[in-house]
Amino acid sequence: MSRITKNFTLDELTHSNTAKARKIPNQPGKVEKENLVKLAIGLLQPLRDLYGKPMVVNSGYRSPEVNKLVGGVPASQHTKGQAADISCQSPRELQKLLIKSGLPFDQAILYDDGRNNFLHLSFNEGKNRKQVLYSKGTRP
Repeated sequence: MSRITKNFTLDELTHSNTAKARKIPNQPGKVEKENLVKLAIGLLQPLRDLYGKPMVVNSGYRSPEVNKLVGGVPASQHTKGQAADISCQSPRELQKLLIKSGLPFDQAILYDDGRNNFLHLSFNEGKNRKQVLYSKGTRP
């Protein structure tokens, strides 16, 4: 287990049930690993510290093959090691906290359609757009 921060490991940021089930590799390259470290240090851990409650990584890094299998967009930040989908007690509350916090982030996309309930968070060092988005059917 390669710990990046107090609450996040490289293992959890690269874990993929799809990759395991299909027996395909899901290992990031050097640049993608560096981006995962930046994501954890620059966004995930500071946000976790503010939130004060558990945050679970559903999906972090995805190889292009895994990304395609799960229906991700071709240029997904997951394939660059710049994004993680986070489940927690209240993704909506987490998104509001992030917006108020002033922490740097690229995108915060709330998914809450009754089945899927998580917050997509991305971090693109030096190019963070602070985009706050909502999935179809999710209201601000």
